[in-house]
Amino acid sequence: MEKRTIRSGAPFVTAGLGVLAVALTLGMGTLPGYALAAAAGALGFALGRRAFPDRVIEVARAPQSGNAEVDALIAEARTQLDEIARANEAIAEDALSAQIADIEQTGRTILLRLEEQPDRLAALRTFLRYYLPTTMRLLQARAKIEREVDAGESARIAQRIREAASQVQTAFHSQLDALNEYRFIDLESEMDVLSDMLAGDGLLGAQDAPEQSAAEAQDDPFAGLFRQEET
Repeated sequence: MEKRTIRSGAPFVTAGLGVLAVALTLGMGTLPGYALAAAAGALGFALGRRAFPDRVIEVARAPQSGNAEVDALIAEARTQLDEIARANEAIAEDALSAQIADIEQTGRTILLRLEEQPDRLAALRTFLRYYLPTTMRLLQARAKIEREVDAGESARIAQRIREAASQVQTAFHSQLDALNEYRFIDLESEMDVLSDMLAGDGLLGAQDAPEQSAAEAQDDPFAGLFRQEET
């Protein structure tokens, strides 16, 4: 998201009204008259700024993956996530609402990963073309029956959607975990290439690679991630 300032034109109107009031009542043919008009305009502008301040709004930044197809899919997916957030506003059940909020946020993080890694589009096509829009329709349907969730057939459908939301939440996190794992694998590969080049150019000796204690390795979940496998 990007922040954008919307300038209000009201202060200029109120400033003009102040000058006009002086001109109509006292005239502006003298230096005191001009000074008074300027003061009235400044006062009108200040009052207008206070009454009608500028607004700062957040607007979605256009996707910039470098791939036109990926950018179009991300833009479409963002719209679907917006619809999921809108549906969530109508749902009063706290636990379900929290799950939906997590689904939405996880979905947005997945889109950020795709923007960073547009080559992962093939792995996300099913997510973008089926899982996300289906989730959107599911939650929109749940929002529509909000007032009837404790009665008759609506109660049964609401329960099924509640169970499906839990499964969707798990699936979204699994999808994000897979993308994050790919990021680390890709980074590890780059570090291996860098290490090989430095060693090949005689710029990195064996003594330059620090050893990690067993205790450190146990506490560090990324232990050895960027270290080359010994042959």
